[in-house]
Amino acid sequence: MTRKIAAFVLILPIWIAAGSTARSQPRSDNRSPVVAETSPFRTRTASSQTALKAVSLETMSPQLRERVKKVMSQPTLVTSAPVDEFRAAPNVYSWLFEHPDRVALAWQRRNVPCTPIYDRGQGRFGWSDGEGSDITWITASQGNGVRVWYAEGIINPGRLLPNIPVKAVVIVRHQIPNTGAAVATIRHQADLFMQTDSRAANLAAKLVGPSADRMAQDGAEQLMMFFSGIARHLAEHPDQAEKLLAPAPRTSRATGGQ
Repeated sequence: MTRKIAAFVLILPIWIAAGSTARSQPRSDNRSPVVAETSPFRTRTASSQTALKAVSLETMSPQLRERVKKVMSQPTLVTSAPVDEFRAAPNVYSWLFEHPDRVALAWQRRNVPCTPIYDRGQGRFGWSDGEGSDITWITASQGNGVRVWYAEGIINPGRLLPNIPVKAVVIVRHQIPNTGAAVATIRHQADLFMQTDSRAANLAAKLVGPSADRMAQDGAEQLMMFFSGIARHLAEHPDQAEKLLAPAPRTSRATGGQ
């Protein structure tokens, strides 16, 4: 994997949609046109509609339920990472989703640039770039092969641009065989719903133009690679698990927070 992994790649599509000056060449494909007239980006896909039906809002705390529901029903941007199939140890794969801070460390220990992720306590994880951007996320629900993340915070897209508040929901659907095998074929996919204000959306549309949807999908795909890449590697090199997944030295850890 040669691309730089951003600080929890959940942030990449949000960062792009919020008006990053990054560029990508548009490519033709079979994407559906924008549904919502008020948004310059896609706000619905066949995958996202299926993902919405898999979410059980009743299992969430009342506070999270309303936040998640609002983002899913009024997104500024919707994108998806298609199904990815790979071989990994089911128990290791599941553990990685509970410890994204250790996944970031594992990439660093493999000499792949990856900004630190911090455990902020009470099930929350966070990322900050030291320049104004700060995001915290939490697992809103999980079960029956579905995990839902809720994220919120501030993105600083550049020195000459204002900070932008963002909220996001990521729905990850897993297919993990329950065979008891040490290594099995795992399938997963993700759908991301991002919400920001209309000013930020219009700014992103001007800066990135028609390539925004493609860039956002690239970010969603990299999000899933963040986890599956390490899971694959450890399935092939189980002797490296202790070294790659060890906690960071206490002196270099930070708690972060909002």
